Amino acid sequence: MYVIHKERFDVERRLFAFCFTCEHCAHFDDRLLICIHGFPNRQHRLSYYEATPRPPEIVFCKDFDLA
Repeated sequence: MYVIHKERFDVERRLFAFCFTCEHCAHFDDRLLICIHGFPNRQHRLSYYEATPRPPEIVFCKDFDLA
C-alpha cells in the first residue's frame, strides 16, 4: 500500500516507535535479508528510509506481521 509521505509521519513514527519495515516483520529472514514470501522488499527496508529521508511515498506491506 502506498501512502504519501508527510513530515507528520516521521514525527509520529519516532514518537510512538511505529514499526513498519521488514526488519520488524515476522516474515523477514534477517540472515538473508529477504522476505520469506519472496516479495521484493527494497522499499520496505529501514535502510531505504535512512538513505532516502523524504521519499515521496511510504510503502506498507500487506503481509507485515509483528507476531
